Amino acid sequence: MRVRYAMLLLSLVGIPLASANSGSWTEGLYLKAFGGVNIIPDGDISQGGLTGEGSYDTGQLFGAAIGKDITRNWALELEFFYRSADLNSISAGGPFAGFTEGDFASTNLMLNGIYTFTQPDGHALWGKFTPYVGAGVGFLQEADIDFTVGGVEREFDDNYIFAAQVMAGVTYEITPSWSIYGEARYHFAGEIELDPSAGGSSLKADYNALSCLIGLRYKF
Repeated sequence: MRVRYAMLLLSLVGIPLASANSGSWTEGLYLKAFGGVNIIPDGDISQGGLTGEGSYDTGQLFGAAIGKDITRNWALELEFFYRSADLNSISAGGPFAGFTEGDFASTNLMLNGIYTFTQPDGHALWGKFTPYVGAGVGFLQEADIDFTVGGVEREFDDNYIFAAQVMAGVTYEITPSWSIYGEARYHFAGEIELDPSAGGSSLKADYNALSCLIGLRYKF
C-alpha cells in the first residue's frame, strides 16, 4: 500500500514546471508537497461486542496537492495524502488477547477551500509571512488496521469513508514562485467500521488525528 501511493504522490508532484511558461490557464495555479507527524489520540477499538482502548505512537503524514487561486484571498485545492501510526496496545482481552503490534493507516483524497489573509493590495500580511485557514471534505480512499495477536496477523480495511478536516498555517515567501509553510490540521472520520480480510466480525475504531506538517509550494 505504501509503495503504490508513494508512486502516485511522486507523479503528482512531478508535473513538469516548464509547462507553466505558456498559456493563461496556469495563472494562479500552484503545487504543494508536504510531510509531517500524525498524532492519533487514544480511542475505542471494538470487535464482537468487546471494546478496548487503542494507544498509538506518533506517526507520519505525507502528501501533495494541486490548487488554484480563485480570488486574491480564496483558493481551491485537490489534495492526496497518506497517514499512518503504529498501534502500541489494546486494553482488552477477548479477540485482542495476545496483542503484540499493529498499524493504522489510510490514504486520503480531499477537496479544500483555503482563505489567505493578505494586505488590501494582495501583498503578504507581515513582511514575507502570510497566515491562512482552511477546511476540506473528502474520503478515506482506503483505510486499514493491521495487528498481530498470538503470532497471527489480522487485517481489516474499507474504502471511501467520508472525512473532513480543518487547518491553519503560515506561509513564508522565498521568491514570487517558491514558498515554504508550516501547518496544523485536524482530520476526522469519527468511528469507522472495517471489514476483516479473512472472515469473522467487523472491527470498529475511532479515527481522528492532529497533524503538524511543513511543506513547499510552487506558484506558476
